[in-house]
Amino acid sequence: MTLHRRIPRRPLLAAAAAGLPLAGSRAASAQTAPVTWTAYSFAPSAQLTPYKHLEAMVQRIEQATNGALRIRPNVGGSLPINTQNIAQATGDGVVQMADDGFFVGAIPVGGVLRLPMLINSREEAERAGAAVRPALERAYKRRGCVLLSHYWFPAQVIWGTRPIASLDDLRGLKLRVTSPEQGEFIRRFGGTAITIGGPEVPSALQSGAVEGVLTASVGGGRIWKDLLRSSYRLAVNYFDAFFIANDEAFNRLPRATQELLRREAQSTAQAITEEHFREEDEFTRQLAAGGITMTEPKPEDIARARERLAPFWDEWGQRQQADTREALAAARRALSR
Repeated sequence: MTLHRRIPRRPLLAAAAAGLPLAGSRAASAQTAPVTWTAYSFAPSAQLTPYKHLEAMVQRIEQATNGALRIRPNVGGSLPINTQNIAQATGDGVVQMADDGFFVGAIPVGGVLRLPMLINSREEAERAGAAVRPALERAYKRRGCVLLSHYWFPAQVIWGTRPIASLDDLRGLKLRVTSPEQGEFIRRFGGTAITIGGPEVPSALQSGAVEGVLTASVGGGRIWKDLLRSSYRLAVNYFDAFFIANDEAFNRLPRATQELLRREAQSTAQAITEEHFREEDEFTRQLAAGGITMTEPKPEDIARARERLAPFWDEWGQRQQADTREALAAARRALSR
């Protein structure tokens, strides 16, 4: 049996200096009065489905607890926390709850589900996610977090500020990616991968610091549509996110409130996933009608992409710790791949 050492918590000084509440205070060892939490989302716009559902969820929780637990949501970029540091901020208690989509730096095992060309459908995404879930829970626990629930966006495809209609068009382009694993796809076809959080994307597109993004129509396609000209609909990978809570803050809640929070997070995650996949085609049609050129990949391009990226799955696994390698093996067994 492998024993995992809990990672020491380091305060995020910038956020603490900004006056955000810390959950780690020992003054309230038990919940004796109404509790107010701060929640933070990676979603850079209140228009996005995950944030709208987060707002609805916290309202239901406040009503169900008669105000004993109040959760104040914040959209990505509104707090002095980089979206890539959400897991750390939550584990440190700078925020007590979060919607974490840029977790791979802190939770490397999450990279299994971001490997390009490994997952090819929603059904496969959910099957692989279930196989990896125990390892994800352990990884978040080591960071001082409770993993409450897991949801999915549709396939991440390629969008550009200039025409992109084939794999060969990626050569020389600077494209914003959501994980190092996704970035490997861009590098293997001659582009430059740049990882930045959602709040920084509009200015990067406007300045030319990036010339495109990988996202879904219901995600970045929806909120950055005015800055994009083309979409090459090759499904590189699927993007997922987690609702998490600070473990100390969570453990101070009454058991009934803990169970309520888990149920609400799980039903919210399911609703987000359903809405994303239901609306993806509709938003794609709307964006095409608005002037974005949509190009479906040729079968030979899909086959070429899979052939180019399949060796990377093994290469990536060899660089990981044992628990991540085991999670990769579990996902591949679940996918028969």
